[in-house]
Amino acid sequence: MSYQPLAGIRVLDLSRLLPGPFCTMLLAEMGAEVIKIETPLTGDYARMAPPHLGLGNIFEATNRNKKSVALNYRNARGREIFLQLVKDADVVFETFRPGAVKRWGIDYEAVRAVNPRVIYCSLSGYGQTGPYRDRAGHDLNYVGVGGLLALNGAAGGPPVPPGVQIADLAGGMLAAIAMLGALTNRERTGQGAYLDVAMLDAVIAWVAPLLDAAFPGPGQNPERGRMTLAGGLPCYNVYAAADGQFITLGALEPNFWTTFCNAVERADLIPRQFEYDAIPEVAAIFRRQTREEWLARFQSVDACVEPVNSFAEMWRHPQVRHRGLIAEAAGQGDHVGSPFRSATSERASPAPALGAHTREVLRQAGLSEEEISELEGKGIVKTA
Repeated sequence: MSYQPLAGIRVLDLSRLLPGPFCTMLLAEMGAEVIKIETPLTGDYARMAPPHLGLGNIFEATNRNKKSVALNYRNARGREIFLQLVKDADVVFETFRPGAVKRWGIDYEAVRAVNPRVIYCSLSGYGQTGPYRDRAGHDLNYVGVGGLLALNGAAGGPPVPPGVQIADLAGGMLAAIAMLGALTNRERTGQGAYLDVAMLDAVIAWVAPLLDAAFPGPGQNPERGRMTLAGGLPCYNVYAAADGQFITLGALEPNFWTTFCNAVERADLIPRQFEYDAIPEVAAIFRRQTREEWLARFQSVDACVEPVNSFAEMWRHPQVRHRGLIAEAAGQGDHVGSPFRSATSERASPAPALGAHTREVLRQAGLSEEEISELEGKGIVKTA
């Protein structure tokens, strides 16, 4: 049998787009029953993400193993039904602008009134308090405000947008960790909790170890492309090979660096491991051969030399395949699998159609088929 540590935990997920659905997908992959509560007309906006912008599969990629209930919780009757579902929920999760859920009557106070043991988590850009509380934003704004964007890029060049949505994904993961902590505390105390998680907070948490260690003084700024682990060392950098492909060198420990220098017959570089001015010399070494020639040369040399893979190369990589990180879901072909080694692919199911589980969940909550059909006729719910 598969190990599902969150089996029996029910999550009502009001989130949309990327940060929230990524968070609840992690919970679903650990066995939680995640019920997406979506508006009947459009549902999660990610369902309509434009394929030509490279976003066409964002919904499918972040909503596996979930159920979908299409319910207009802003309608008075829809709100009643939502609060009825709350009675059997362990977690309620929302990612709206601060204050929105209070206007709709589904905020923590309203939810706690019907289920005092519930864990209620709000994930937002800047948090529920502070001068930026009501500001709109997206990932690029949060990494910009949080100082992370200023560190991303080459020395002397402009800041470069990260290749993935760091604040969104880090914020979603931080919310999942906060929920797990609250659920554990509830087991000891019997008490629910309200969790205020911000994507900006997640960004600061990610940059803090770098800045606290390297720049402890007030008013000091790290220089883009010159930081220890971000382009400032010859032993820890990205280099172009003769064919224009790229290679990572991660020989941070002296033994790895010594092995590398000896392998390329440049023992004179051993004492210059941490000299910024040695970077051009190492770059010249890598330009002498193609990427594949270098990888073949270092196949059995313990010097932390690996390729910069494209997505297509990552997809085929033997270690990625061996770990089950590319898995097959029913009717979907290959997709990114669960990162949890204790989880198995037997639970993997495609992202649900809008309202696919409305009847199932509402019947469990005590509504009759006649009531559900009447509600659908009024546009309060949608069934697939």
